[in-house]
Amino acid sequence: MTLEAGTAVGQERSAQQRESMRAPRVAFVVSQFPETHETFIVREFAALDALGLDFVIMSLKRCRDKVVQREARRFVGRTYYPFGAGRETAPAPRAFGAAAGSLRELPWRRLPLECAYVAWAAGRLAGLARKLSVEHIHAHWATAPTSAAVLMSRMTGLPYSFTAHAWDIYAGDGRLAAKARGARFVATCTKANVEHIRSLVPAGDREKVVLSYHGVSFRHAHRAPGGARTCLHLAAVGRLVETKGFEYLIRALGQTRFPFELVIAGDGPLRGRLERLSRRLGISSRVSFAGTVPNETVFEILSRSDCLVMPSVIARDGDRDGIPNVLLEAMSVGLPIVASAVSGIPEAVADGQTGLLVEQRVPSAIAGALEWIFRNPVAAERLGAAARDFVEEQFSAEDNARRLYEIFRRRGGRRLQ
Repeated sequence: MTLEAGTAVGQERSAQQRESMRAPRVAFVVSQFPETHETFIVREFAALDALGLDFVIMSLKRCRDKVVQREARRFVGRTYYPFGAGRETAPAPRAFGAAAGSLRELPWRRLPLECAYVAWAAGRLAGLARKLSVEHIHAHWATAPTSAAVLMSRMTGLPYSFTAHAWDIYAGDGRLAAKARGARFVATCTKANVEHIRSLVPAGDREKVVLSYHGVSFRHAHRAPGGARTCLHLAAVGRLVETKGFEYLIRALGQTRFPFELVIAGDGPLRGRLERLSRRLGISSRVSFAGTVPNETVFEILSRSDCLVMPSVIARDGDRDGIPNVLLEAMSVGLPIVASAVSGIPEAVADGQTGLLVEQRVPSAIAGALEWIFRNPVAAERLGAAARDFVEEQFSAEDNARRLYEIFRRRGGRRLQ
């Protein structure tokens, strides 16, 4: 072999090595972007962007929220919507033919309008994926976004993967196992979810299911440690829905014998019911409903509080939290925690070490834990400090994004055979 030929072969091999080390260009498929309550997804995007992942966002719906998180605004310029796509992105009829099997598997009888929209949107987004030189499709949530990702994969030949979070696992469309079967990998945010999903899929697919915790950043300052208290300032953050268990928190506070003030940040269908309950128990003057607020306001509320209460429950339809994002945010600023021992919460809150765990739907247990926080401020602050150390070690947004980036690099890209 001549020197020139050897050099050319070496350069070709080096190029192949660089290509194998590169993560693919990813299209993230989501239901709506921006979405006020999905700060964990925005945080993941920001961390992956900092690592150099090349990606675009494909949103099935336009943003309808009144509050848009500041971190999300930087990604609006790389977000695409199916109805904004031009004619040149429309899929050829044969693309729908390639996806015929997946189209038939959609839950048409139960959700005919949603299925029709997802099928149409997937066709438009598949065309965009080709136009934008996408190499891998990844959906957030195992319901409509993953259904769209499956169809896009069949239309384009591109591989897909998805992240399953909480309600979509336990109260979704019932097709999670089928979607996992065709995916390169399935990420989920708690060990409890990993075990549950693996129990649903064939043995050969269990290795695909990987743990990818939601992360938090640590740019927010520590809280000033509290001293002796004349009033316990409490924070509760989340949508006002059954899974958050705020009814049991309000009932618990109706039993307490110490002074308190509670701020509930979030909105939802149960707001009126919760307000009426607080009036009936005679504590409405000490319970404030802040409504939906930006993430920076959430941190302001946390910084003024003595304890975050997360009284999550498993809903009647099986829906439940994973590890609530605000739980990690509160821990990241050193706030003591009282939370229910359900789903993935014990993965973050170790009872008596990084917070206090209580049985779900038991107001007296919540009341007892909160009284302990009130009577033992120094010990409570030690819990908060331990919580911050733990979440910094296990739930760093940057560290978790780096692990996800490696999964994309190893398992993503390259067309389906």
